[in-house]
Amino acid sequence: MRYVVTCFLEKDELCSFIVYGGSIHEASSTFEKTLKIASPLNDFVNLSDGKQVKVGSILAYRIDEVKPLF
Repeated sequence: MRYVVTCFLEKDELCSFIVYGGSIHEASSTFEKTLKIASPLNDFVNLSDGKQVKVGSILAYRIDEVKPLF
């Protein structure tokens, strides 16, 4: 299943990207582990479009299921 993660960043910025998992809990758990392992001062999350987001700049995030079209 696909889920969209929306990150709320400093300076009122947003970024969104897709994560995959068997359930929303699994996708959330994987993303949370990634954030916990990273150093908030100098580590980045690499997004699939090549953009890098500094872990310390993520103030909050939300994970929503991407509903299939058919």
